[in-house]
Amino acid sequence: MFPSMFLLMFSGLAPAQAAESDSFEMAASVQALPTTELDSGWWPAEGAVRVRTVLFAEGIADIEIEGDSVVEETGQGGLHRLEAGDGGGNLDLSLLITASLYLSLDVAGYTWEDVLHEESVEYDVGDSFETLAFTDDGGVEMNLPMDPVEVFSIDQGIIPMVDVVVSGTLTPDASVLVETDSIETSEGAFTASNQTVSTEGGSIQLDASGSLGAFVSLVVQGHAEVCITWVDCYGDFNYDFPLDPVEHTETFDYESADVSHTVMQASGEASGGEDGESVKASGCSTVSGGVSQSTPLVLLFVSLFGLAARRR
Repeated sequence: MFPSMFLLMFSGLAPAQAAESDSFEMAASVQALPTTELDSGWWPAEGAVRVRTVLFAEGIADIEIEGDSVVEETGQGGLHRLEAGDGGGNLDLSLLITASLYLSLDVAGYTWEDVLHEESVEYDVGDSFETLAFTDDGGVEMNLPMDPVEVFSIDQGIIPMVDVVVSGTLTPDASVLVETDSIETSEGAFTASNQTVSTEGGSIQLDASGSLGAFVSLVVQGHAEVCITWVDCYGDFNYDFPLDPVEHTETFDYESADVSHTVMQASGEASGGEDGESVKASGCSTVSGGVSQSTPLVLLFVSLFGLAARRR
């Protein structure tokens, strides 16, 4: 009898530890590339037939991170940590490019210089990642190659007896760096993975900020030729315009997210009761250090157990 009672009472002294998790999502829409003009200049610099391209490019990035808010009760309060969720994160980049082709002609008494054609192309590319993209962890860098698109395919007369044949293909390429500078609560800030913050639990609001760095390169390649009826064809050359790359960095704030956890009450209390009031936990109350006030009773049972053993 005494051994059983002793084990029962002693087992109740170990502080219980529990971890609970609540998932969250945080999103932001960021200007990855402000409207930017890119001018190839005339090619060739001099000649009877010349071409030039002018591009206007702009881009928007939609970023989303998913994670789990985990609070663990330690017996001395709560510890809060953030983990990347199963869905990880996602980046969607929308890039709008408007390409204009100019032609300059000065041959056999014919002169002409103007915009020959204009075309807009929209690219939608994206990628996923597996972390919360903390800056102190190096963030997340993604390469986003895009398929070439034919933006110019021209075979037309511009003035009587003068026909133009021009083709052009646009090939964009982008790389994006996403960094989450910090995710903050009213109790502290997370700036890297595997960090913990002391918490009282309850309802917690997550506020996060970060930055996005975009690097976009654009190449236009094609062929140009001008033919004058009964005279001759001119130009008949290939052109290759590797335009200056565009770099842009934008800071942003994620939309806030709310998570909910059990309130870490003072020792001896548990949340609940009517009207949300705390109620006394069942059994004996506790004092600081996690030692139960029933300790003298336990010592009494230990003494009785030892006495019984000596009398056998």
